[in-house]
Amino acid sequence: MALSRLEDELKELRRELSKIAKEVEKLKTRREQTSSGPYPGPPEPLASLIRVLAERLPDKPDAGMAFFGGIQKKNGKIRSSYFSVHDVESILRCSPKRVAKLLSPLSSEQRILILKTLIKGDRSSSELSRETGLEGGQLYHHLKELALAEYIEPKERGVYSLTEKGQMALLTVLAMACALEKRITPEEIEATFWETRKEERTKQTD
Repeated sequence: MALSRLEDELKELRRELSKIAKEVEKLKTRREQTSSGPYPGPPEPLASLIRVLAERLPDKPDAGMAFFGGIQKKNGKIRSSYFSVHDVESILRCSPKRVAKLLSPLSSEQRILILKTLIKGDRSSSELSRETGLEGGQLYHHLKELALAEYIEPKERGVYSLTEKGQMALLTVLAMACALEKRITPEEIEATFWETRKEERTKQTD
């Protein structure tokens, strides 16, 4: 019985390894295609936007521009949009203290969760507690910090609303996090696979 079970596990392991090998080959092929040949350039309409920004670059040997923006549609209608363009030289003069003050309220997972909940619509404190899992003093502490930063505002009867500033901050940091998120390598996939198998065997033994 024990030998039969080991043989079954070995067959399953071989099937999983075969799947992993195929995925690794796909990743290698994709990497080779990406690294070879000229950069195809950004897709439209981003390419058009970049051309417009390039025309606005300062007439200097070394210059740059940074931009961010967003647009949101609800019930078939554009409800909000924002777009901001700055030359690199000017934003590098921005005070580190000012940057830290704006970003500090966004360095908490719980506050990001609150903002992501409020972007769906206004919520009462009890609704926020139910949807985020935060309770009592912990919830009100985070609400206070977000309100002081003007990312949310309290309304009547303990109802909270996301401000325009809060929406801009949330969408910008979420987009930035997605853009900067570390890409998974084939080696990490393999390491994760073996770690998962180890955990599964430990559970079976227990």
